[in-house]
Amino acid sequence: MLSLLYIYLITYIVILLIVSYFISKKQSHEDYLIGSRNRGGWQIFFSKFAAAIGAAYFITYTGFAYEYGLGVFAMLLGIVIGYFAFAYWASPKIHAPSKENRMYTIGDFVYYKTKSNLARTFTNWFSNIILLVWLLIGMIGGAKIIQEFGFLSYEVAVLITSLVILSYILLAGFRAVLMTDVIQSFIIFILLIVITLGIIGGVNIGSLFDVKTGKIGFDIIFGFFMFGLLAVFSMANMYQLCYAAKNSRKLKHGIGLSVVPIIFMAFLLLLIGLFMAQNSPGLDSGLIFTMALKNFLPASLLPLAIVLFFAGIMSSEDTDVYAISSHYAIGKRGDPVKNIRISTIVLIIIALIFSLLFRNIVDVSLLAGGLAMILSFPMIYLIAGGNKSRKFFASIICGLIAMFIGFIIFGIEPIVAIPVLIFSGLGLLWK
Repeated sequence: MLSLLYIYLITYIVILLIVSYFISKKQSHEDYLIGSRNRGGWQIFFSKFAAAIGAAYFITYTGFAYEYGLGVFAMLLGIVIGYFAFAYWASPKIHAPSKENRMYTIGDFVYYKTKSNLARTFTNWFSNIILLVWLLIGMIGGAKIIQEFGFLSYEVAVLITSLVILSYILLAGFRAVLMTDVIQSFIIFILLIVITLGIIGGVNIGSLFDVKTGKIGFDIIFGFFMFGLLAVFSMANMYQLCYAAKNSRKLKHGIGLSVVPIIFMAFLLLLIGLFMAQNSPGLDSGLIFTMALKNFLPASLLPLAIVLFFAGIMSSEDTDVYAISSHYAIGKRGDPVKNIRISTIVLIIIALIFSLLFRNIVDVSLLAGGLAMILSFPMIYLIAGGNKSRKFFASIICGLIAMFIGFIIFGIEPIVAIPVLIFSGLGLLWK
């Protein structure tokens, strides 16, 4: 079985590197930086899907389903509404000025609206912090699960994923991220179906919806719904997809349709979470996906599960790595491509160090979600036509204060979304 894993894994990595090598030949700076701004709807579709369904998604979503049961449907409803709102309302407004103003980062859009260099720099740094947290969640969580099965050590799993991502970003930059996402989308979609069926077996799916889970209060439902609705507006990679699209029509349909497979994958993870609540109560919610694979997946499918996790780690982490590197490097003096390559190397080293030193991610995903929601309101304000940097900053500062006070009072729970949203909204009233 070990040799089978190595065959699958080596084949998968070689395909990614070959694709990246060939698309790197004869590419321009614009190819590397933003995919030449001519990406079609299907590339946007696959890239958004692959970036959304990462190793962190597997871990956190099954944990939420295990703990809160059908309450996570509130998040699904929020995701559907949020994606459609971004796709058909926000993305054309972001795409329209992006070519003429040569936008590359989320901060470039903020500068276009506010004409504030401080707001641009602050937004890029703030979004980088959010992305770095998600990057570490994916790397640490995925590697820990791979380690659980004894195929590869935690350190080796982190090292392999980091070096592969580094290799194809150095080769072809943003274009490599888009093209490899197409491959990884198919791998994730097919393997998660196989693994879900392998875990739940012949169980009556209807019986899973009767499983008793934790109490689902209004605060939890509201928190999940608002996170699903608003988080998309703070995602730096969404803005880069808007800049990379060939035209507004392809952009809208690419992002809008991507919610379909995302919701389907979420439904599969919900089934796994409910199955585990039915058969293994009393577990740590951060270990649900691991225990499902370890205790209920047939041994013959374990190599495929490991490949799924590598695909899940790399499909979202390459997006985060490129977004962080480009947000830091673009605008610096010198060749932007060279700057991104250097910053990518430094970032991978930093992520490796953090991944080796800190290995607990149970509550970190809620922290990342809280930070993402803080940036969402001010970005919606700008997309809707606002242009006051004072209001933009006031909304972020009020949201930050509310989040930290909320964590102190309630702990790291979904209810913190309520004070964050209230105070972020009040910040926009600043005169």
